[in-house]
Amino acid sequence: MRGRIFLVGVGCVALGACSMACADEPLFTKSAAIADSELDEVRGGFETALHVSLTLERTAYLNGELLVSRSVSIPDIGNMTTEQADALAAATGTLLIQNGPNNAFNVADLGPASTVIQNTLNDQHLITLTTLSVEVNSLSAFRELHFQGGLQDALTIPGVR
Repeated sequence: MRGRIFLVGVGCVALGACSMACADEPLFTKSAAIADSELDEVRGGFETALHVSLTLERTAYLNGELLVSRSVSIPDIGNMTTEQADALAAATGTLLIQNGPNNAFNVADLGPASTVIQNTLNDQHLITLTTLSVEVNSLSAFRELHFQGGLQDALTIPGVR
């Protein structure tokens, strides 16, 4: 055990001496920057921007029949077109479903993306579904971060340092 500690100490001293000897010579001052295209080939490419895509679908069924279907798909939120923004506004508008007589409701009382179902009949089967799919190009990094945190929590024993 003492031999290992001694070797580690000698290694640290030698490393420190080498770094002090090289510290006077600037290592990268005369080097030229490598072009991004060359780096793409060497490391397989890289992405600098966050890429997010969104798909929203809202449907309503009455006794198994489709009453309303609104959907929008935006492949890149960062580069959303005017048409896509208009389609998103239309898909997130208030959804009002009235089944049977004597239904009354003021839509102005609600905010966007609201769903109102009024039913005055018996034995009716009403279903509304809202599906939101979001894809992010950095999801694997978030999963890795979550995994590392979960692993650390699992391996930590309370009261032990």
